[in-house]
Amino acid sequence: MNENPRTKPAKFLSCLFLILLILYLPAPTYSQSKPTPPTGMIFIPEGYFPMGNSSGREDEKPLHFVYTRAFFIDKHEVSNAEYMKFIGATGHAKPTFWEDETLNLPNHPVVGVSWRDAMAYAKWKGGRLPTEAEWEKSARGNDDRLWPWGRKFDKGFFFYYVNVFGEEDNYKKTAPVNYYESGASPFGLLNMSGNVWEWCLDWYDKDFYRASPEMDPKGPKGKGTYKVLRGGSYLNDIDGVQVVRRSRNHPHIKSEIYGFRTVLPGL
Repeated sequence: MNENPRTKPAKFLSCLFLILLILYLPAPTYSQSKPTPPTGMIFIPEGYFPMGNSSGREDEKPLHFVYTRAFFIDKHEVSNAEYMKFIGATGHAKPTFWEDETLNLPNHPVVGVSWRDAMAYAKWKGGRLPTEAEWEKSARGNDDRLWPWGRKFDKGFFFYYVNVFGEEDNYKKTAPVNYYESGASPFGLLNMSGNVWEWCLDWYDKDFYRASPEMDPKGPKGKGTYKVLRGGSYLNDIDGVQVVRRSRNHPHIKSEIYGFRTVLPGL
């Protein structure tokens, strides 16, 4: 029997409504309590979020939906003062650039640390580095924004929102880890765009998103060549610090634009 043409628009609208309902309603929270985060950390609830970009660089494609378990993540990048406590307690080697007065201010992010240094600090703290999925969820929340504050940007944002290339944002190099409150992510994290690139747990694979598992992805299996870096730095322009941008480097590399933050398991 032929379908009545008049029913097609109604069916289309019904399907569209269901798709929008699935994509944009927040994940159910009735099974989750909201625990008190450890000092300096923020609780990120379990649930789905859109990861990647449908129209960006090839390694950002496709836009896909990912589920993460609940976790805690540092509100700020790890500071020089915090890293100094780690050095004092463990005897770990000092970072490269530790004596550089333009980079070693106590409340600025520690830089000159390799992925291995960052992991050693995280383990000392009782945690680990964030997976790439955990990092992006913390930065963009449950929608497809391109920066932590939303999808729009104009020149007036520099001074209040983000530390990127140039001095319009008030800093030539790194900025304090607790600066740019206006540029906070939906969950309240600071400097998820700009300031310093942040090491993530995962190995990098430019095609990983095309085969990524839906549930709590942790990057490609096995040992790779590069570790993931996210967030951009004070040497990038505004497009280079979008929350979907992916970068990578060898895990032993230390740079004045590489820092990190840590996570702890949630419930």
